Amino acid sequence: MSRQFLLLWLLAAGSRAYAGQEGAALLPEGSTLILGFTGGMDRADDPERGVRRVALAIRAMGLPGVYAETFEHYRHREARRRVVAALDANGNRRVDGEERGRVKIILYGQSLGGGEVVRLARELGKNGVAVELTVQVDSVSLGRDGRIPPNVRRAVNFYQKERLTFRGEDYIQAEDAQRTKILGNFRFRYPLLGLNPAPELSWRRVLGGGHARMEADPLLWAQIQALIVESIR
Repeated sequence: MSRQFLLLWLLAAGSRAYAGQEGAALLPEGSTLILGFTGGMDRADDPERGVRRVALAIRAMGLPGVYAETFEHYRHREARRRVVAALDANGNRRVDGEERGRVKIILYGQSLGGGEVVRLARELGKNGVAVELTVQVDSVSLGRDGRIPPNVRRAVNFYQKERLTFRGEDYIQAEDAQRTKILGNFRFRYPLLGLNPAPELSWRRVLGGGHARMEADPLLWAQIQALIVESIR
């Protein structure tokens, strides 16, 4: 099945609001804003999804000045507005020069959400906003999700290449290696007959293959959580 067909099929998801932290708008200077993007038709507030679990776990840590929020992958405009609101100290609905470094930005996502990570990072770069870390998990996109824009300081990619499943981006590279450090492209393996973490929904088990098992892998998401927390400090 082609990546184009996958995108058209998954983009049929209905509208939902993002799962942010109550009352979050302008953030105090020195804060960290972490935005996670779910894949396919997954809800941003579904606690069974890896993206959401990481956000909830980071919130539970009670780290001062850290805000973790999740969006559906197609909520690009809302996500961008969320970043602008976090930085916009003078209230003019745009990010001015002196506001660009007020808040640290971290982006992560799975499947179509991984593609959205790069798309949003690229758009923020046009406004001079730096992104501390991007994390892609079996990233899928019609755009250039394998090329990391120079406003990203560090980037990492996790992927799988199992048979009979959707496959994401297996290699990312920096557009400017002097400005972006690629932490690695890490392959995870989920053999069909092996003992793998299995998604809870039967249709995911039947149709999702390695792509779905990757989304359900607790060891993978624990590693992602550790990377994000390390980037906060």
